[in-house]
Amino acid sequence: MRRLAEEAEPYLDLMKTEGGDVRIAVTLTDSGEGAALVVGDGITVAEEQGEPDIRLTMEKRVFEGILRGGADFGALIGRSKMSDVRPINFELLNMERAAVASEVLKAMMTFFFTPGRVKVKALRPELAGEAHGAHPIPLVYWDGVRFAWYAVRAGEVLNEEGERDPYPQAFVILRGRGVFVIDDARLELRRNTVIYVPPNSVHQIRADEDVEAIWIAWRAPPM
Repeated sequence: MRRLAEEAEPYLDLMKTEGGDVRIAVTLTDSGEGAALVVGDGITVAEEQGEPDIRLTMEKRVFEGILRGGADFGALIGRSKMSDVRPINFELLNMERAAVASEVLKAMMTFFFTPGRVKVKALRPELAGEAHGAHPIPLVYWDGVRFAWYAVRAGEVLNEEGERDPYPQAFVILRGRGVFVIDDARLELRRNTVIYVPPNSVHQIRADEDVEAIWIAWRAPPM
């Protein structure tokens, strides 16, 4: 934890909040090891977890994989809905500060839990997580922006349940064949194109072969 805190120092201003210190407890479920991260004017690693705003739980091998760069924190914590069980799970413990704590955690997903003094993410399908019927690697979730790389394998449907989101989105198609659905419209996927999705619209990628895309959303709510 202390190594990650030192490496995140150049990005500290992006993790601060005006709402006071945020305390994040981290517990390794199999070894019983744990610590607390206190994010304020700096990042402090405390052995005593105290009364955290958020609790993170994962196995030791998962944490070690993140440190090696062989696993992506955001991919392992990301989920379609809060009830999903993922390799990294989190619990909001202080609901009065839930919005502030959630924003800090999302910033730390990018700037703290990506190892290295300069933050670099590999975009490979084997590092991707599972959410919305496909496989994302979150890139930036912060200040109303959500930005991720998606792999949609042949035969999969991104957002098969047809959820509608109340904010605008865009998909940058990098490669692959298939169909993009916006409400009643059907568009053939074409590489190096951008598809803009208006708010409150059903939107899907139906992959005929492996598809890779960048997803961007903005004006998104904190929670």
